[in-house]
Amino acid sequence: MTLIDYIEKDLPFYHITPSSNKENILKYGLRPKICGAICTVRSDAQIVWDNIIVYQLGNNKQEYTIIKLIPSKHGIGVENVAEDSISEPTTPLHNYIVGIPCISVDESDIVTDSYNVKGIPDPVPDELIISLEGYTRKPIPDISNIPEY
Repeated sequence: MTLIDYIEKDLPFYHITPSSNKENILKYGLRPKICGAICTVRSDAQIVWDNIIVYQLGNNKQEYTIIKLIPSKHGIGVENVAEDSISEPTTPLHNYIVGIPCISVDESDIVTDSYNVKGIPDPVPDELIISLEGYTRKPIPDISNIPEY
């Protein structure tokens, strides 16, 4: 599938954040942080969320809020989506939302506000790792100028 198809089909992006951030996000909106972007994943599979929380966010001892971002509702276009350049098993599912200073979020966008991981998750099955093609932005973070050692 291409990124254009994904956006045209109005398929969701999910943002995972500690539940302690929920009230501020509802009040002030979701704002870019890492590399001037908002980190998202294109999967609602719990095994994917569990792997991201344990291996990338590094904390399965707290509750998380999962926020669903719909392109048409939240103003996300092809030009606002970049792929991830870091090597993780779930990287093909990761996207960064860029060029939007603030995304308004309301209670209807909250998938859950008390998600937690119990134990160490199994690896994500290969059939859940789906890449997109046709990005118009450079990957984030841009590691193209970092020399290899």
